[in-house]
Amino acid sequence: MNETDADMGAVTESRGDGARPWTLTAAAGVFWLLATGLVAAGAWALVQILTGDVDTASGAAGIALIAWLAALYYWFIGRRLLQRRDVVAQAVFQALLWLPVGYYLREAAHPVAGLAAWALAAAMLALVLCGPSRRAVGFGERRPFGE
Repeated sequence: MNETDADMGAVTESRGDGARPWTLTAAAGVFWLLATGLVAAGAWALVQILTGDVDTASGAAGIALIAWLAALYYWFIGRRLLQRRDVVAQAVFQALLWLPVGYYLREAAHPVAGLAAWALAAAMLALVLCGPSRRAVGFGERRPFGE
């Protein structure tokens, strides 16, 4: 819908009514829940260092750092989804990474956790790739280069 001015012609361009679809909000929530879990995992690694339950403190500190960096990235994706920015490709890539995680969890005698990882991947893909989410962020629209 264009709003027009008598002297200037079309002055604003919008993609619709401006309402964020629930699928986009749910996808952002899933990414933020994952970020929260990763922050907790990093904190647990630090607790393990303090209690002396690890063989190498530097290894546990490295795990905590990686978990917190991944949490920051998941938080970023969730924030961008709420802002209706096009991060669909990054979200799909992160969702697909949970498929091998589920496989290795099942192989490591954790079948329920493996199935949960696969369900998480399916939910993330469904929420991000559904029509309302893609339209809300403008995924797949052809835009001129540099815009």
